[in-house]
Amino acid sequence: MGRRYYCDFCDKSFADNPTHRKNHLKGVQHQRNRKAHYDSFRNPEIVLQDELSKRPCKNFISTGMCNFMDNCKFSHLTDERKADLERIVKEKQKVREDKTRALEDKDPEKTLSEWLSKRSKTDDQDVNEVGIVSEAPLLPVYEIPPHVAQLQNPPPSVLPPPPDVLRGLSFVDWG
Repeated sequence: MGRRYYCDFCDKSFADNPTHRKNHLKGVQHQRNRKAHYDSFRNPEIVLQDELSKRPCKNFISTGMCNFMDNCKFSHLTDERKADLERIVKEKQKVREDKTRALEDKDPEKTLSEWLSKRSKTDDQDVNEVGIVSEAPLLPVYEIPPHVAQLQNPPPSVLPPPPDVLRGLSFVDWG
């Protein structure tokens, strides 16, 4: 048995060869299923705006079905779906308004003072017990792993550098 191609949009599988795959991907049913899948992720505001700009489909209103389905140039929006979309749009607008109101309510000088106080607290950590700011950066402390310490003559690349070597180096701010 050869390879099989499975289409997630259509929930079908068929023999995988270029001809079959091309015919399937260009098929009407596949195109409809693919469009329906991606339309489910569209923004409700845009969907509502598009549907309200179209005239209602007479065939859909009278029978509940339309031969053109998603390709119909008229609207198939039911009253329930319209109410759902309007509710979703109103909820999103309310959330947006709440966020902008929260940003407007914050005093920029208050947020600046909060930030400065947080920054001064982190700067205070660099001050030692006497109250003098230590200008020299803290040097790392290296420890030899126990299994390397047991070696009689470990290679120099494994040994930590002596602390005096790092004191003479000037540290440059990057950025």
